[in-house]
Amino acid sequence: MSFNLNHLHINNIWRTMLITVVGQMILAACSSTPSTDADRISDLDHAQSLIESADFAEAQKLCDRVRETQVKNHDRNAAILGRLSILYMKLADNTERDENVGYAYQCFLEAFSTDSIGAQEYYNNLSIDDMPQGVLLAGIVHSAIDLPGIMTHDEEFDSTATCPHCDTAPAKCPSKH
Repeated sequence: MSFNLNHLHINNIWRTMLITVVGQMILAACSSTPSTDADRISDLDHAQSLIESADFAEAQKLCDRVRETQVKNHDRNAAILGRLSILYMKLADNTERDENVGYAYQCFLEAFSTDSIGAQEYYNNLSIDDMPQGVLLAGIVHSAIDLPGIMTHDEEFDSTATCPHCDTAPAKCPSKH
């Protein structure tokens, strides 16, 4: 009986290549974290579609995955965080998961912390479909903390407001302070 070393060597090479390829495929499949803003936006588009088709569990998974990359890995984009906050509010409207309001709140604050101008631009340009969630979220945030520059409808038309410098009604203030 003769033993062919060449044949054994070729089998080892094929086995190594097969293990390497399978390992890379498993690694690629397991690394489901979106790596770029374009990937995250695509995931949020898909999550929006899933919410519209009432597949809330899958939408939740996508939103959670994007939130992890935005918040936990400190890889933040104000517009993505803003959109994520609105999607979490939609999920809160349609699921029994109360933590979604907390996630929306967290994303809202992170958006302004990351890029206040970009966040303000995002929220100022919400679509009509997203406006109810945006208004509700802004109210929740405003009731939890006092954000400078955010004026509620009630404050804007408060007839008892006075100028902090001369204690007169702002419309009757004799000078521009």
